Amino acid sequence: SCQVFCGRAAPWLPVFLAMLRLLLSVFVFLSLGHALWTDCSLEDVIDIGSSPLLGDFWNSFVRNSSNLHIDSGTSLDQGRFFMRWAYILTKNDDMLHAVVQNCIFGVLTLLLQALPAVDYEKGRAEALSLLEMSRSIFAEASKMESFPEVVAEAEAKGWEVQSLLLALQLYDAYLPDPQVGSEPCEGPKYFVYPPPQALLQRREELDASVLTKTLLHAGPEHYLHALTHGPLQCLFGMYGTEYLFHHFFRSLPCVVQDPSEADFFFVPSYFKCIEVVNFVEQFDREETEASVLFHQTVDYVTQFGPWFGRRDGSDHIFIFSWGRFPCRLSNWRAPSRSSIALQVENNCEDLNSEGPEPTFNRWKDIIIPGHIDQWRVAELQKWNLPFQQRDVLLSFHGRHAGNTESYSNVSVRTQILEELEGLPGVSVGGFIEGYHELLGQSMFCLAPRGITPWTIHLYVAMLAGCIPIILSDDYEVPFQGIVDWPSFSLKWPMRSAGRELYAYLVSLDPALMAEMKRRVDENACWFNYYSSGACSPYRAVLRSLEERLKQRPTYVGQWWGPGGLPLPELIGSRAADRHL
Repeated sequence: SCQVFCGRAAPWLPVFLAMLRLLLSVFVFLSLGHALWTDCSLEDVIDIGSSPLLGDFWNSFVRNSSNLHIDSGTSLDQGRFFMRWAYILTKNDDMLHAVVQNCIFGVLTLLLQALPAVDYEKGRAEALSLLEMSRSIFAEASKMESFPEVVAEAEAKGWEVQSLLLALQLYDAYLPDPQVGSEPCEGPKYFVYPPPQALLQRREELDASVLTKTLLHAGPEHYLHALTHGPLQCLFGMYGTEYLFHHFFRSLPCVVQDPSEADFFFVPSYFKCIEVVNFVEQFDREETEASVLFHQTVDYVTQFGPWFGRRDGSDHIFIFSWGRFPCRLSNWRAPSRSSIALQVENNCEDLNSEGPEPTFNRWKDIIIPGHIDQWRVAELQKWNLPFQQRDVLLSFHGRHAGNTESYSNVSVRTQILEELEGLPGVSVGGFIEGYHELLGQSMFCLAPRGITPWTIHLYVAMLAGCIPIILSDDYEVPFQGIVDWPSFSLKWPMRSAGRELYAYLVSLDPALMAEMKRRVDENACWFNYYSSGACSPYRAVLRSLEERLKQRPTYVGQWWGPGGLPLPELIGSRAADRHL
């Protein structure tokens, strides 16, 4: 039988699907017991020999991961564990059918958890084949009349079936190339820089040697090639905006293939993703990978055609998904020219090593929210209680000087613990179980700065329906021309983050607090990257770009002459001498 991961054409897939449908239909007609699908005993499928611990493999090593809580690009090693077991347990048709029959949601957990690692090590085509297998298993099983009972029994045993379905939908939406929207284009036109043609040709000619992992380990000259399509691993964690905005701009109905028609140019910007992957893989011991990739990207854009220089870059869009970008990128200012930055904050700063360096120009740049993973969004929304049912006045739990050495200089977090801990209605401290549930029970949630001014606590609070209190004096919040921040949040001086803040909060009219809570829920969609419709970070960015287009200053170029003479081609050439 063909191995599960056997190449681009995936010749095993049609045969597998046909056999799977037959298998499932047989079980439907035989009305076998529900437990057949949720027994989850590996020794019933393979000989575990001298490894008795594997007898409880599904419950000990897989079940707790059925929540699909992948929240960082650094989870790559965990994905490799699942990838290895996916190989073992799906190595032939008989084995695959046996494990699906024995532990269907365990199999789905293995396959879905393995996807990012497969994409990174084996390529996008094999990852798509694995996704199709997962989709088919779920779809065919869900046709059984007894499937609701199977799901209920699995959930009673601790399998998080709804999380598996949510992950499947996430991969369905973001792993394949995006489909361009069918609605008419009614705004500015966008050109998304494609992979360099030479790289595309090499991908066709050298299939086995152009995998992301292979290229990253082959040397810095291959970084742009490695990140051409954006590894799936880039989707997770606070920096997932690099992947999501690339996907979003490619799907717009206003995307154009001819750059001469474009009002804006989107530049794929995986500068933080490559750092996160290097943290795990250590392919660049000098830790210059982000700077190298940045300059390779700018060089490619510059050489692509006249478009970057035509308006001094003022129509080009880069993403800086980390608070210390772009400053951590060597010599970034001059190459960036007048380009637009989508960035998470207005200053580069590190309290442990670097003073604040302004990087934000409000006339051209756009502050964007940090990314919160889809599974976390669902968790936060699940615990979002009505205002009348909230019984905690104020909460904050996270990193501080007492549990994270690098936060020893973040004095506002120290002050919060020293002055607020133990007060009535207050819950503050380090990491705790049930954190999302606590946020859903809290009226106010503190969002103090970290090592850099921005903080993901701000967006986590709003998605839980909690009124955020921003404790970061220099932080620039997103979308100020769209969102009425004072109607649902407080921005409070850091120096007064203790008893003075508490006294103010207990003095507030409950009716005002209830109205602010209502406004939080009303505006949370602007900060949720998985929100659909007219209210989302993407739509806020598009609206902001339309405003930038209206006020874009004129730039006549570096050289000019009457009648549009092609002076750049003449200057410094022998042709110029002939014209004298």
